[in-house]
Amino acid sequence: ILLLNAGHEATVHQTGNAIRTLLSLGNPAALLGGDDAVAATVEECLRYDAPLHMFTRYAYEAVELAPGTMLQPGEQVALLLGAANNDPAAFETPRRFDPSRADQKNVSFGAGIHFCIGAPLARLEMQAALKVLFERLPNLRLSEQPQYRDIYHFHGLERLMVEW
Repeated sequence: ILLLNAGHEATVHQTGNAIRTLLSLGNPAALLGGDDAVAATVEECLRYDAPLHMFTRYAYEAVELAPGTMLQPGEQVALLLGAANNDPAAFETPRRFDPSRADQKNVSFGAGIHFCIGAPLARLEMQAALKVLFERLPNLRLSEQPQYRDIYHFHGLERLMVEW
């Protein structure tokens, strides 16, 4: 189930989110540069509108989160990846889409021992898919307002209607 969710569901949602973002901004041509530009655009798409906004984990040892706030062994904590990717302490103007940003360090794939094993493949799939899509359909545009699914774990689209 983990491999299915991580290897398919998350990539499908991220690809849809990226297409929506790029078409909403009206600048998918940013992808049509060299490989470095495509890679930077994918990284910014991952940060700007990630497919997974929350993971839960259990503490193995006592951790002081803030003065007077302790997380005890066995207690569950929710990690809000979507919020971390929009932290103004980590990203300058976090709600601005900017593939050339110098502070690119999204946490969409997690971190540490829980870093997504499929991250390199997901990045490669997105780079190839977005580049081919916008090369083949340079006049692609939204035909109606995108609709997000109302689901707990994944953040993705219900519908993305386009025309060219």
